[in-house]
Amino acid sequence: MEASLIQVLTLLFIGAVAGTLGGLLGIGGGLVMIPAMTILLGDRFGPNSFHLYKLAAIATAIVLSIPAALRHHRAGAIVPRMIPSMLALAVLGSVAGVVGAAPLSDNYTFWLKRLFGGFLQCVVAWSLVQDWWRQSDKAGLRRSCPMPTRHGLIGTVVGLPAGVVSGLLGIGGGIWAVPAQTLFLGVRLQNAIANSCGMIVGVAAATSISQSVAIAAHMPDLRVTDGWWLALWLAPGAILGGWGGAGLTHRLPTTGLRYAFYLLLVIVGIRLLGAAPPTA
Repeated sequence: MEASLIQVLTLLFIGAVAGTLGGLLGIGGGLVMIPAMTILLGDRFGPNSFHLYKLAAIATAIVLSIPAALRHHRAGAIVPRMIPSMLALAVLGSVAGVVGAAPLSDNYTFWLKRLFGGFLQCVVAWSLVQDWWRQSDKAGLRRSCPMPTRHGLIGTVVGLPAGVVSGLLGIGGGIWAVPAQTLFLGVRLQNAIANSCGMIVGVAAATSISQSVAIAAHMPDLRVTDGWWLALWLAPGAILGGWGGAGLTHRLPTTGLRYAFYLLLVIVGIRLLGAAPPTA
């Protein structure tokens, strides 16, 4: 009972931190939840625990993305003609990502941890490039999307990579979908964020189902219900943290906090890159 209480408190804390940073800095919760569970909970569920943490994080993304998507829809920020192609190829990509991650289990799970650690380094580098791009006003060269009906291009450039990232690593995919729309297609930032939220609702649901099936079929040491149980306790803290973080956006120096967060991601990423294979 004591261990369960500690675990619940840990999950509530992780969810709150992820939600606060998400609301404050606009980053996806999975970037925080998965490394935090990996470090704080370790292999509590066995050598394939990382796969369970992926399921928990992406299932929590469903809860977080629905109200955000509804708010964007009411504000008229979503571009409806872009969503079908983005979502269709994102769902396809998410299934492919889950299938690709399934072999990285048991004695090979450490490779998935290393992959996530490398991805965190790429996220920081990509974020710094975006910051430089916006400050140099190069983003101002494209101010609106002139091709919202070019479904194949939109789905391939935005949806497919976002879905693969979601299925492979257990994050929502917004880390790719938002900058891909703004930098490659010229979509305004507010519309890109809204479109991404709309897409993530479906992608997170599809990835959660695919990940659950993969765990049930290939990882008999895990129980799918444990992943959803983790999500159950991550969600309340994430919801409250997101509400509080959004309220702090205009009260705190977000630039300094963002760069501090980048540094934290680098440190955590290096730790995951050093994940060791199981000893014989």
